[in-house]
Amino acid sequence: MPIEHAILAFLDFQPMTGYDLKKSFNSSVAHFWSSTQSHIYKALEKLEEREFVASKIIPHEGKPSRKEYHITKAGRAELKKWLATPLPLSPVREAWMIQLFFAHSLSNEQIAGLIETRKNEVSKAIEELTQTQIIIEKQKQERPPNMERMVLLWQLTLDYGSEYYKSEFPHPNVFFEKLP
Repeated sequence: MPIEHAILAFLDFQPMTGYDLKKSFNSSVAHFWSSTQSHIYKALEKLEEREFVASKIIPHEGKPSRKEYHITKAGRAELKKWLATPLPLSPVREAWMIQLFFAHSLSNEQIAGLIETRKNEVSKAIEELTQTQIIIEKQKQERPPNMERMVLLWQLTLDYGSEYYKSEFPHPNVFFEKLP
C-alpha cells in the first residue's frame, strides 16, 4: 500500500512521530500523494504489527509524551523491494470530472462557475508548486553533493505535478465557445 511505503521512506530519513510524518507529507509529496492524520496513524499501526517499524515513547517535560517511530531492518528491506517493483497504472479518479460529465442540466453560468472555481484551485496549486520549486532550488545549493540524486528525483515529481495541473486547462476559452 503506497501510504505505508511512503511512511517507511520518510522514516528511512529519520525517526518521526505521526505528527511529524503529516508535516513531511504536506511539505514534500502532497502535490501527488496526500494523506490524513488518521490514515497515517492507521498505517503506522499496521507497520508496527508487521514489525516494519518500531516505536518508543519520548517524555517531554511539561508536555505530553511523544511516540516516535523508526524503520526496522525488515522495514528497510520491504521498502527497497517495493521501490524496485514496477506498479500498475492507477485509474484516474477526479470527482470534479463526474460533476462536469453530468452537468448538462445546469445553466451555462453554473457550469462556468464550476470551471472558474476549478481554474482558481488549480492556479493555487500551481503557485504552491512554484514555491516548492524555490525550496528545491535552495536545497540544490545547500545539499552536499551526495544528495544531488535525491534532489533531482524530487524535481522530477515536482515537474510532474506542475504539468498535471497545467494540463487541466490548456485552452479554457475553446470549451466555452463550444458550449450551447
